[in-house]
Amino acid sequence: MKQVRKPILATTAVLIFLVFAWWGGSPRADETIQQLEDVIHRAAGAVVVGRPAQAAPPNPGKLRLIIRDAQGGKPTFCRVNVIGSDGQFYEPEQNPLKPWSLSRLGNRTGKGPFRYFGWFFYCDGQCEVTVPAGATRIDVWKGFEYQPLEQTVDVAAGAVSALEVKISRVADMAQLGWYSGDTHIHLDRRSMDDDERALDLAEAEDLRFAQILCMNDPRTYQPLMDQQIWHQMQGMGAKSERRRGIYTLMSGQEYRCSTYGHICLIGGSRLVDADGLKTDPNRWPVFGVVSDEVRAIDGLAFHAHGGYEQEIYADFAQRATDGVELLQFAEYRGIGLEGWYHILNAGFQFPAIGASDYPYCRALGDCRTYAYMRAAGGTQEWNKAIAEGKSFFTTGPLLQLHVNEQGPGNEVTLIGPDKLNIRIRLQSLVCPVETLQLLVGGKVQQTWDISKEQFGRPLQIEADLNVVKSTWIAARAFGRNPTSRENTEAHTNPVYVIVENRPIRDRNSVEWLIKKLDQQIGIQAARSFPEREKVLTYYRRSRDALVKLMPE
Repeated sequence: MKQVRKPILATTAVLIFLVFAWWGGSPRADETIQQLEDVIHRAAGAVVVGRPAQAAPPNPGKLRLIIRDAQGGKPTFCRVNVIGSDGQFYEPEQNPLKPWSLSRLGNRTGKGPFRYFGWFFYCDGQCEVTVPAGATRIDVWKGFEYQPLEQTVDVAAGAVSALEVKISRVADMAQLGWYSGDTHIHLDRRSMDDDERALDLAEAEDLRFAQILCMNDPRTYQPLMDQQIWHQMQGMGAKSERRRGIYTLMSGQEYRCSTYGHICLIGGSRLVDADGLKTDPNRWPVFGVVSDEVRAIDGLAFHAHGGYEQEIYADFAQRATDGVELLQFAEYRGIGLEGWYHILNAGFQFPAIGASDYPYCRALGDCRTYAYMRAAGGTQEWNKAIAEGKSFFTTGPLLQLHVNEQGPGNEVTLIGPDKLNIRIRLQSLVCPVETLQLLVGGKVQQTWDISKEQFGRPLQIEADLNVVKSTWIAARAFGRNPTSRENTEAHTNPVYVIVENRPIRDRNSVEWLIKKLDQQIGIQAARSFPEREKVLTYYRRSRDALVKLMPE
């Protein structure tokens, strides 16, 4: 048995998934969906693009696989590819996590990250797979902090070939105070068995805080769980929290409509009433009213999907919501980086996060947020940290920024123009980073090209930066695949620099935001519905707030 080991380069629910997969969208004009899918499903060096398959006579063998965590030596939940000698992908017949294999859920066509995922399955670290005889490749991943591995074993026809491997956490972010989480996951929590399966998946992706959301049909809303999709029957908010080892679940909701967008309500102790029993969330209430309610029941409100460039332009101006889910499917959605940077340049501390929207993506937690906490706490403490912007969001790279020893979400105060010390730490284990940027007020201040030899190794950069006025500073790291699409991305929230006690304020950004809000006001004014004047009053109040920010 020959072994070669090297790092890797990188029900109702099913019906709902199929609808989303079909709707997944089209790629850019110079590409085809098939090209992008080939990137995701072709192993490095493979002659063919593999497909899910079942081994058939005359020459199958069996691979008995055990994957252990190197730290404790016990079998560990993880994400696995088994590629037969024919280049096709195989998985165990008996597997409690079989419904969450990529061939069943999570394969939303045209959505990134556009890097190799194969046709994986999740398992508890022990499985038996029937494969064609010959050289069989095994890929193993476990989140962003473990070193992925690839191993090849010869499987004999008619025989059982046993293989044990160990996977190691080589970047222990929790030791540095950083804890991973995903605020946008859709799974049923109807029973304790459902909870166990959800914790299995969170552990397989090394996702410490997993927030499981129900959601309503965008055309209607009632504050009743049986009217929701993805039922959360273990309570909501703190009373729904369940922990197993270092992994934690909590239930929340995604409140959805077509007119104003979608919003993720996390930490709240119940479904929002949304201004009384109602049938059409596209009329009333606006998200500012919904957010007031969820805050009153210990929750937070983050615009989903980049806000879809809808009501978000009214909400941030009144500080009515807590931030925006910006990085998803490995791209910046909705308002994008441009809109977010303008909001920050207008003087609003409006944090961004990354979240997967599983299973309408590629893999659980393929976009996630790392929050900084001085001491390990529960989900509500983690939520507080992301609402304060003490975080970075990523599809793989682990990116830390300090400005005069202050991390994201914090302020550096200066009595006058001065020199700042910048420290950046970067490590990416799952996909190479090509470019690292230092951003000041949304503009690239400095760029570093990252060599291929740096892949997997930690990189430390220290620099000085002169500032003369109040601004914000962030770091970004990213890479592209051969089709120039997104395969890895990370961005920190800002460190705010306040000079001479003057606010961060850019006139061009305020004007840009007013124009965006005026477009939304026009959309609402053109509609005919009973609550139109209430909605317009809310939007115009936001406009007035922005106009007051215009510098003299």
